[in-house]
Amino acid sequence: MVPQVNLLLIDEIESSRSELSSNLIDTVPRFERTDIDLEIKSSGKSEDAIELINQDGDIQAVIITWHSFDQESVRSYADLIKKIKDIRLELPIYVLGDDKRGFNIINESESIESFFYTDDVLSDPESIIGYIINDFDDRCETPFWTAYKRYVIESNDSWHTPGHSGGSSFRNSPYIKDFYNFYGRNVFVGDLSVSVDFLGSLSDSSYCIGKAQQAAATTFESKRTYFVTNGSSTSNKIVLQTLLRSGDKVIVDRNCHKSVHYGVLQARATPIYLSSILNTRLGIFAPPSISEIKKAIDSNSDAKLLVLTGCTYDGLLSDLQQIVEYAHQNNVKVFIDEAWFAYSLFHPDYRYYSAINAGADYVTHSAHKVVSAFSQASYIHINDPDFDEDFFREIYSIYASTSPKYQLIASLDVCHKQLEMEGFKLINSLLNYVAEFKQQIDELTSIKLLTKSDFVKEFDHLESDNMGHDPLKMLLDISELPYSVKDVHQYLLDEIGLEIEKYTHSTFLVLLTLGGTRSKLTRLYNALKKLDSGRVKLNKNRRVAKLPGTLPDIELSCAPDVAFFGPRDTVSLKAAAGETSAGLVTPYPPGIPVLVPGQKITQEHVDYLTMMASQNITIQGSFDGDIYVVDSSDKNN
Repeated sequence: MVPQVNLLLIDEIESSRSELSSNLIDTVPRFERTDIDLEIKSSGKSEDAIELINQDGDIQAVIITWHSFDQESVRSYADLIKKIKDIRLELPIYVLGDDKRGFNIINESESIESFFYTDDVLSDPESIIGYIINDFDDRCETPFWTAYKRYVIESNDSWHTPGHSGGSSFRNSPYIKDFYNFYGRNVFVGDLSVSVDFLGSLSDSSYCIGKAQQAAATTFESKRTYFVTNGSSTSNKIVLQTLLRSGDKVIVDRNCHKSVHYGVLQARATPIYLSSILNTRLGIFAPPSISEIKKAIDSNSDAKLLVLTGCTYDGLLSDLQQIVEYAHQNNVKVFIDEAWFAYSLFHPDYRYYSAINAGADYVTHSAHKVVSAFSQASYIHINDPDFDEDFFREIYSIYASTSPKYQLIASLDVCHKQLEMEGFKLINSLLNYVAEFKQQIDELTSIKLLTKSDFVKEFDHLESDNMGHDPLKMLLDISELPYSVKDVHQYLLDEIGLEIEKYTHSTFLVLLTLGGTRSKLTRLYNALKKLDSGRVKLNKNRRVAKLPGTLPDIELSCAPDVAFFGPRDTVSLKAAAGETSAGLVTPYPPGIPVLVPGQKITQEHVDYLTMMASQNITIQGSFDGDIYVVDSSDKNN
């Protein structure tokens, strides 16, 4: 299977369009390419062209003929170019026109990829198509993956690490040969050592790895992009320790992933926590309100950094453009953990809420979560004008292995290529699948697929703060079913092999990623319909869990790093009131820390955690009912 590559010619003058189209179309067969299926489409109206671009994700270049230069026409052409870029930011636009007007045309829009003289299309169309195809090939480049694959295929003798020597120690063993057979030859011959110099070093971004990172930065509209092979948990810590020094103030969304909390600890910074807004009916939380974020910035004029989650687990999206603008006005850098939203730039329905598009200084993406990369593969994107690259590399070296997994690096290289070349097409299909699924689910009586309008009813600030929602994070409200959550979970696993991403006492979260298909959704619907109709052999024993209404505020009695790294002791959770927490204590779900290091523990905290535990909710940071507290005994004074 080879990719379909369509070039779209937009020419509103019918007589010229016919001749131009004919010349370009007749030229295509002379480009003997077995790796792509090249075709030229033409449109005589801007409106039709926009519709084509919306529908046809295989369009990889747009060619616009610019005939007139009166004020109205210029405005019309500039508007057309903007509309195209609003749909697909990555789509290159080429303009054909009068060579005497070339400079003027280029000055009208910074979104024009290149300019060609119209007569050249008539006299030498091969050069025009060749230029565009060459640009297409450049966009398709995977510098690391291409070189890595070529090296592996060469089958050089391995006289270096790793010790299995291309799988030989597995392949020749009667005891562990099954391991080799299960994964196959390429996994082992592709497991290389950093001794292969020309492939480059991850720690200093040299050679092919450096070129791959540059290519990814272009795809993600970033000044710099770095590959990380041990997850966004590590990416978050690298960013935080690059930016923060001991005692620096950092404004932190309390709902952030625990890696952010640990990164702040390791940097020995002083966190200013934003409140969590928990919905007890659904068991999910919303991002902090914009008014609270602005208040925190105003009250902490010396804060160096603001850290937020760009897309919550359940798909709620903050209006980052407002937030980033306000933070920058107050000289506060912005770091967005966008682990669950790596495709945000590549569809017009999402781009407004993209952290990169909003101008965030630092963004991390878990490339393995919702797009096409191996587990643990992550990106760090940087657009900070004050970026200290030397110090960043020192922190990066603290966390990066000197023996990174080359397959992870290669997966990051091909991941950005897919988003560049077909991200829009894939996301468009997925959104259509969800719309179809929603129509079917709406016919059920006891199961509901929640949408933005539902979240607006649950959280007061969503509408006023212009928050969005990612429909690919499908949150199913099953609170009306008569079955226990555990039984429903087991039924879905047995019926269709569905492993739930996350569930609460009343919801299931189902992720539709780039690997999602319509057939998978059909199977899910079939199982849900049976649950809804009662045609299942499950006991009707649902007991509704009751979550506490409000999380107690965080008040620090000492610096978090002092509590975390200092002497500690364990006490029973029930007897912890009056102590100072030395660790992070987090009920999951919903995954919001109730206690952080340095926090004075009150009876309210104890009651909250006890109630959560009584609902069989996992309390991370609690060990057999005990938690770590600061040891304030005389022996440590």
